Amino acid sequence: MPSYYWNVKIFDDMATKDLFSKFRLGYIFLWLFAVSCQFEVTDNKHVIINTLMRHAQMIKAEQVEYGILLEIRSPYTNEVSHYLLQDSITQVPDDFTKFQKIKTPLKGLIALSSTQWTPLLKIGKEHLILGISESGFVYDSVMKELLAKGSVLDVMKNGILDFEKTISLQPELILYSPGLEVSIDQLKRTGLPLFMWPDYLENSPLGRAEWLRVIGWLTGEEAVTEAWFDHIENEYFKLKSLISDTMPKATIMSDKAFNEQWYVPGGKSYLATIFKDAGADYIWKGNNITGSVALDLETIISQASEADFWFVTHFTDAPYSYEDLKNENEIYAGFKAFRNRKIIFCNTFRTAYFETSQFQPHVVLADFIAILHPHLLPEHKPVYHQLLKEEIHDE
Repeated sequence: MPSYYWNVKIFDDMATKDLFSKFRLGYIFLWLFAVSCQFEVTDNKHVIINTLMRHAQMIKAEQVEYGILLEIRSPYTNEVSHYLLQDSITQVPDDFTKFQKIKTPLKGLIALSSTQWTPLLKIGKEHLILGISESGFVYDSVMKELLAKGSVLDVMKNGILDFEKTISLQPELILYSPGLEVSIDQLKRTGLPLFMWPDYLENSPLGRAEWLRVIGWLTGEEAVTEAWFDHIENEYFKLKSLISDTMPKATIMSDKAFNEQWYVPGGKSYLATIFKDAGADYIWKGNNITGSVALDLETIISQASEADFWFVTHFTDAPYSYEDLKNENEIYAGFKAFRNRKIIFCNTFRTAYFETSQFQPHVVLADFIAILHPHLLPEHKPVYHQLLKEEIHDE
């Protein structure tokens, strides 16, 4: 079995509906409109021992004598949060006063996103999780058991935070994703320490995955998360190296119409990077947009209807086929990829894409390479993506 299947098994029981299922449209569009940003170096007088992040752009991390300095900027308010992670009570200079000090390893936290608690389960730190959100949409068997026993509480439903329950848990930290359903105002009213977590806004596949290293710093499991991420990075680059510049590259388009608009990934977006690394010629690769671009149907038809492949995502627990796609919009049937049965399909419900794929970008890449260039990975079994079938009775 190829090595890029490493840790696929750990997610077998996590075939979850996205933890943000009730607001998955908001999640998806925030994901599509994601923008990356570069941070200014903080004006603190300290000696940097090591600059830690290798791919992530939403967070800046530096190892200094007194601990780990983190700088995270909200792309919505442009607010900058500064943190100092310390595993001791070492006194720090006065110029660190603007940094929120966090004593590590943490003993208890609330994780409002599944991409925060999923890696904690993976590294055996489920006892640190005091609360999550939207428990009714959790599939993971371990998390379900923790919820059933009352070891983990649901502190937020329908985007409304339960203040009494949240405060009663007395977490050392609340991890939250800026711009999602829960507002920062609700969280600030609790008076509890907050930690911004905009991982889903990273436009690099490895940048998103690299946030698991932050979990290691917060929990004292650096060795485990560093080894985990090193493996992900190595496997991703190994797969990417299979694609040569001279290799024939099929054209690819993406997504479907929504409310009379068609939002396509920008040429510098997360998906555009996946397409490029998998050896596809993305129709809109030429623009420099990191988020998404809204186009009308006429533009889609004129620019992309003859693309060789078409990438489609759909959230459903029911069978989904070409006929279902055609029923959504008859125009779809005229696209070349539809006629030739070259639609790459991801069922975000059954694959738990938004929960687990972030920590398996190498598997996502392998899925696309196996479809676009099957001779390169003849033994690959699809995990998240496959060619859409005429009829799907049991995926």
